[in-house]
Amino acid sequence: MLTSTLTIAMATLLSTPVSSASLDSAVRNSESDGWSVFPGDGAASTESGHVHDPTIVEIGGKRFCFSTSGDGFTVVRESIDWARWKTLGPIFKIEPKWLSDRYDHQSIWAPDVLVLGKKVRVYYSKSNFGTNKSVIGLAENASFDPNNPLVGWVDKGLVYETKPGDDRNAIDAETVVDENGRHWMFFGSYWSGIHVAELDPVSGLLKNPAKPQITCVAKNTGERGNPLEGAAVLKRGDYYYLFVSYGLAAQGVRSTYRIMVGRSKTAEGPFLDASGKSMADGGFVNVLKTSPPMMSPGHCDVLTLNDGRTVMPYHFYDARKAWNGDNWGLPTLQVRELIWNKDGWPIPGLPLEASRPTRGSSLVGRWMHQVDFGQPETIELTEDGAIVAGEEGKKLALGTWKSEGSEVVLRWTTDRRGRAIGPFQDRIQSAYQNGYYAGRTGTGAVVRGYRVSVTE
Repeated sequence: MLTSTLTIAMATLLSTPVSSASLDSAVRNSESDGWSVFPGDGAASTESGHVHDPTIVEIGGKRFCFSTSGDGFTVVRESIDWARWKTLGPIFKIEPKWLSDRYDHQSIWAPDVLVLGKKVRVYYSKSNFGTNKSVIGLAENASFDPNNPLVGWVDKGLVYETKPGDDRNAIDAETVVDENGRHWMFFGSYWSGIHVAELDPVSGLLKNPAKPQITCVAKNTGERGNPLEGAAVLKRGDYYYLFVSYGLAAQGVRSTYRIMVGRSKTAEGPFLDASGKSMADGGFVNVLKTSPPMMSPGHCDVLTLNDGRTVMPYHFYDARKAWNGDNWGLPTLQVRELIWNKDGWPIPGLPLEASRPTRGSSLVGRWMHQVDFGQPETIELTEDGAIVAGEEGKKLALGTWKSEGSEVVLRWTTDRRGRAIGPFQDRIQSAYQNGYYAGRTGTGAVVRGYRVSVTE
């Protein structure tokens, strides 16, 4: 691991304004409805607004998004592609009486969908806002019909409940079935963090409900109040990946959500970061942060599509659009492809809703390069392996680049003022789309590149 000097050096590198011609060209290629600091980050599909906490499943050749609507019981949207969604409505028009009797908030939160053949389960949350008087409940559809997705739902009642004085918060359920057929439920928000408990596969309720074994698997130790929530778990290869959202949500553009990840060889943890630190001790690997107008992306889902791609649905607050009251930033669904580096860690690809950049047969050409979701800079990767910036006649050599197996190494030796730095290295995945790259700095910050022009 390199020191944080890399971040300082790269911030200096990116301090010069981006060439307006290059930036405008790239934005026009990827955005049809307004500006975006990095191309594609503001892309959105139809009927994707007013979405919090999305989870998406593919059933019967269709895609269904279940989400928090702000009012009512788990609104469902349907799509046959990623450009258009159609809002169908809630799975229950009237919420169960046991639930409305306990809690005064009008919204059902954070649905999680578990597909078990024809049977589909939805775990949902409700809470008195700002407290841990909270509950996770279960609705089940014994024979889900993708042509009638709102028909056949039966409420199965209480799964787990917390009350003031408890050290946990029973919201934001996430369920996974491990390779041995055991069912696990992750949950939690603030308080003592994210927890996992085993479920009974037959009923879908807690195993040993009178005395369940509950384990803490993630905490945000770097911020007051332990703000993290919205667990999502993906099994890929030998690992289970636990994605979590750090920070504050539901405040529009003032929110501070960002997505982190750790991994474990078993579904119940412990989940470790790239250095081996447990997420329960504050370990994490960065995945996605604010890049305007995509403000505070978070509460993600992660799934492997039928075509083999890994995608990450989440909501972000669109800085171009009004929401409600004095909150600016409409909560909006976005679905982003994930790329996997050679060490098996996810890095962000482009949103599926975004158009694709100019293609080329190699990395040679001009790129919009972004470090840690900050201000992008236009750079050029030359055929002879140099990294340069600036216009013709005023080009400054910043470093070198070369291919190393499945990766390309960018080696930075000079800042934009011509001063020696580092050297520092970024390792990027070069094969994605022939017009987009992503990787990490030596300190683990995400770097991204979007092709502006081909100069081969």
